[in-house]
Amino acid sequence: MTTFSFSRRPLIFVIVMVLSFNCQGVLNSSEAANPPNPLLALPELPRATTQKIPAPTKLKEFAPGVSVGIGQAVALTGTIIIDQGPIDGIEALACLATGKTHESLVRLDAANGQLVKAAFIAALGVTDGMSAPENIGHPGRGMPLRVMIEWESPDAPGTWRAVDASSLIRDRATDKGYPALPFIYTGSRFLMVDETMPDGRVQRKERFMLDNTKSVVGIVDEPDALLASCSPGAFFDKHFEAFSAICPSAGTKVRLVFTKVTLPLSLRMNAAAELFVEDHLVSDVALDALLAKHYGQGAKPELRAVAVLVDLATPRDQDIIVRARILAAAARAQAWVVPVFQLIAGP
Repeated sequence: MTTFSFSRRPLIFVIVMVLSFNCQGVLNSSEAANPPNPLLALPELPRATTQKIPAPTKLKEFAPGVSVGIGQAVALTGTIIIDQGPIDGIEALACLATGKTHESLVRLDAANGQLVKAAFIAALGVTDGMSAPENIGHPGRGMPLRVMIEWESPDAPGTWRAVDASSLIRDRATDKGYPALPFIYTGSRFLMVDETMPDGRVQRKERFMLDNTKSVVGIVDEPDALLASCSPGAFFDKHFEAFSAICPSAGTKVRLVFTKVTLPLSLRMNAAAELFVEDHLVSDVALDALLAKHYGQGAKPELRAVAVLVDLATPRDQDIIVRARILAAAARAQAWVVPVFQLIAGP
């Protein structure tokens, strides 16, 4: 009996050690697949608040649900359809009228993606950028636009309020809402797709993909969205939700107003992932100082994003390298800021 007990102890020890090793391997694999969220290292900001405005932005009707001011703004009307959750996360800030309403904060009144894009081109003179592919991590490249949401207070008719659209999104990974951030106009894309005709034949046709997927403003990376998110975590879903603390209640009629914006700081990136201010190479020390000056303690930028000017031919993997460098510098400088990648020239 004693011999039996003695012989089992090392066996049990080996089994425990093997299981511990395997569990540790799973944890390490999980950590490799989901690296620590870089936003957790950034300083905490005061919670965003809605602001009272005298009246909604005045624009002219371009099409049903779409208004423009040439050289000024585009406005899209719609309805808040989610003001908390959902459990499986939000994927779009705004979708077309027949879009993915179970995972979009706003359902727009406009149903035609081509008309919506035409309004952006006519009013803001934007050109196509480069969409954000799914599940890769390459950020969208294009023109940063400020997106404000305006609505009439249901409790006080005639009183209008506004907030940056990004601030209506909460990130479960950081347990916080986002500050004011731009979205990136990429223009969606055209693709050749196989379509089954009424007689059963399959034909290849070129389609404007915004009219297929219907995501006008993306929160997670989606190559067919008209505008992409600049969140570093946009390559995976389920961690975004409506920021119920300030989000208008479901059923509230809203206007999304899109305008061009000049960000507080612009850096130029070359094909080797080096950063420049004008013609001066930016060292890590200099980068820390620049971010601290424009976005650190005491700074009050309207949007907490730094523009990274990039040429179309620069490999997109370099964007990931530069984004990681800027986020690391932001953590050192205690400056809440994320990069947005702005094409120097459209394709």
